[in-house]
Amino acid sequence: MKKDAFSRVDAVNKKDKNTLKSAFDIARSYRNHILKPVLNPIVLESGKGVVVFDKDGNGYLDLTTGGGVFLLGYHNALTDEVRRAALRQMEKISHIPHYIYYSEQAARLAEKLAAVAPGPLNRMFFCNSGSEAVEGAVRVVRKHKQRFEILALQQGFAGRTMGAASLTGLSSAKKGIGPLLPGVHHLPAPACRHCSIGHTYPSCELACARYCEDYLQFATCGDVAAVIAEPVLGDAGVIVPPPDYLAQLDAVCRRHDIAFVADETLSGLGRTGKMFAIEHSGVTPDVLTLGKALGGGFPLGAFIVSDAVAPVFEYEDFSSTAGGNPVACAAGAATIDIIRREGLVEQAATTGAYFKQCLEQLAGRWPAIADVRGQGLFMGVEIGALTAEMPAPAAAAAVKAALVCAGFLVDIFGGATLRLTPPLIFEKKHVERFTQGLHDVLSALDDSVK
Repeated sequence: MKKDAFSRVDAVNKKDKNTLKSAFDIARSYRNHILKPVLNPIVLESGKGVVVFDKDGNGYLDLTTGGGVFLLGYHNALTDEVRRAALRQMEKISHIPHYIYYSEQAARLAEKLAAVAPGPLNRMFFCNSGSEAVEGAVRVVRKHKQRFEILALQQGFAGRTMGAASLTGLSSAKKGIGPLLPGVHHLPAPACRHCSIGHTYPSCELACARYCEDYLQFATCGDVAAVIAEPVLGDAGVIVPPPDYLAQLDAVCRRHDIAFVADETLSGLGRTGKMFAIEHSGVTPDVLTLGKALGGGFPLGAFIVSDAVAPVFEYEDFSSTAGGNPVACAAGAATIDIIRREGLVEQAATTGAYFKQCLEQLAGRWPAIADVRGQGLFMGVEIGALTAEMPAPAAAAAVKAALVCAGFLVDIFGGATLRLTPPLIFEKKHVERFTQGLHDVLSALDDSVK
């Protein structure tokens, strides 16, 4: 990694020599021993509410939640409740393979998930992550349908394990690791702003969904077990499918006896203003996958099926030694209780609508904002080219860097889209603080390119 990538670490308080040494030590250890490069060279140390702090005490309004994990924010009354639930379990036993012995905490979490899951989804397997959940979902639908082919979406993201990477419709996420899982085909993404098949919505009559019929007839072996889709495509830059897209895709599945798998790793548990994003479409999937926020900050994933699918699943069909450990399950159960009790799904819908309104108003003022899209507290702000010399991806990177310096943490996905996934406890005052910050950044960048 280039030395200047640690420029923010270099900017620590010069008066605090211990902090300076510690920050550089951490950066050096990463350079020497951690395989994956760090995108944001900030040494985060603590959090409070919706703000995280680095080792200098600099605060950042967090619109990333650690990759979508910390739905409840940081170090507050709600997270303290989750922590106490985890600690109570740690004082008893911290690891039980939930399929070798009975685990009370796994049973409790399963009951709570079954109570909120769409339709008849009530049987589940716990693992460690969303990627692992996708792997298990593929195995169970292949066995259920006695077929091997899977249809996924271009620009979709399913994870980085080999099977999940095969389903991912982004070449950058799987370059150099082939050959991948055979029998995977990718449908055009429902990305209306940048339609890959050259149509315009709504006159297209959802050609991307209708394309599925052509794939079944011409591009497959006739052995399709499932279609897997994110209800909101997160890594593609927060692509929200047009109304009726998922319903049409599901209708194709029903006509051909194909399972529909909803990947809710990022969108699940209230983020979009519904407990599950698939509920916006009225579709009930055959399988649903979860990860990220499910464990309340602990590693936890799950795939959930109905009684109709469950009988094919046998003991040796899938394993996850540490998956569903009682500490993570205790934290997950507490998280679901809190989301329901505190009305956080409804709060995400209300605050999210206000957030979108504020961002759209900002877009009306700044041409650099090419598009605003999202559901609930799952928002995308696409940045356009500032000049011919600064195309959209470079402009988005400049906006992100300026936001970080101004005290805001954001992610870039889909090339030039700021992906905003703040905690569900986000309030209107936080929305206003961020939109004012984004306004100030765009104003400064506009002045710099004139």
